[in-house]
Amino acid sequence: MAKLLGIGLGVGAAVYGYRYFVDIGKRLTEDQHVVIVGGGYGGARLANKLKGRGSFTLIDQRDALHHNMAALRAAVEPGFAKKTFIFYEPTFGANFLQGKVVDIDTTNKQVSLEEGKEPINYTQLVLATGSSGPFPGKCRLDMSTQSLMKMYNDFTDEIKQAKNIVIVGGGAVGVEMAGEIIGDYPEGKKMTIVHNGDTLVSSLLEPEARTKIQEKLKERKIEVMYGETVSNLADIPVLKTSDNIVVKTSSGKEIVADLVIPCYGLKINTDAYKSSLADSMNARGQLKVDKNLQVVGTEDIFAIGDCSDTDVCKLALQAQAQADQMYENLINIAKGKPLEPFVPGTFRMVVPIGRDGGVAQNGKKVFGDFLAKMIKAKDVFVKIIWKEMSQPVPKDK
Repeated sequence: MAKLLGIGLGVGAAVYGYRYFVDIGKRLTEDQHVVIVGGGYGGARLANKLKGRGSFTLIDQRDALHHNMAALRAAVEPGFAKKTFIFYEPTFGANFLQGKVVDIDTTNKQVSLEEGKEPINYTQLVLATGSSGPFPGKCRLDMSTQSLMKMYNDFTDEIKQAKNIVIVGGGAVGVEMAGEIIGDYPEGKKMTIVHNGDTLVSSLLEPEARTKIQEKLKERKIEVMYGETVSNLADIPVLKTSDNIVVKTSSGKEIVADLVIPCYGLKINTDAYKSSLADSMNARGQLKVDKNLQVVGTEDIFAIGDCSDTDVCKLALQAQAQADQMYENLINIAKGKPLEPFVPGTFRMVVPIGRDGGVAQNGKKVFGDFLAKMIKAKDVFVKIIWKEMSQPVPKDK
């Protein structure tokens, strides 16, 4: 066994050494300066891969990456929010610039920032502006990190007090929100999901996966109202506990609640490019890209993640995969090689319903509680994302 282990370690070291040798040849040229707009999962991954390999600037309106895959746990567990915001500066140093990009000068290859900040020149521009949505699944771009952490911590009190909770939206965020709440409060809360479709989470999930999700919600006594919208959402308080909130649905039904949580309605963040690249946008605000993730009609602008119109499920995993390919193509540009197309990988999705399980899908294969827990539900990727950002996870007090 020891001999086999030694051989294994020797082979592993040789492979690692080979990969390191190959990787050190991957550098930008001296005249390249890559600008990345947006520090979400895709933008941060690309910036991490470019560290030490040439000149780049990562620009984001906030000073910290919001690990929103863990946001719903932060909404339920007091003190967890600090694990969902990772400051950029310790990871990227002078390569990070906090600011809001408001325009792109495609002729002079510059991005303009608000508040009179100096424009930033680029040789290649990668737009990774992401999307916005309602709290707690997403959070505002114009608030400080400290204010956002307080907002999450305060919201845990609202959930603790509530007895009858209505979640508006039965996508992944709505289902996971319900799971987080019922996981921490298995007794004493009535949960209702109002969903405007007939398929929970995603139509890309296998029927077996969707059935398992329905069964798990039923086991936890979480009611789902299919084919319904909330008709009076604009007239009722949300995210704040209040007695006798009457939630009216499109079919005329009424639900009495004391807390309403919106979990729907993502919107593409287009402020950086809506003027300069209007001709390259689709109706949703996404940038039209070719197979190489190059924005149609441009030669040096690319888009990854939610703001691109790639035909993939908009998950963090796909944004990171696109960032990996974008990195390779930036190196290809440096070496004078042709760009290589982005090829979507196997569809993978994990839907935790509480901390002890949920449903996982890999390709066509569907798995239950054990894998869902080990992959995501246990710590909602906190350790992985902090490790990628080369920072230690904050300790619990």
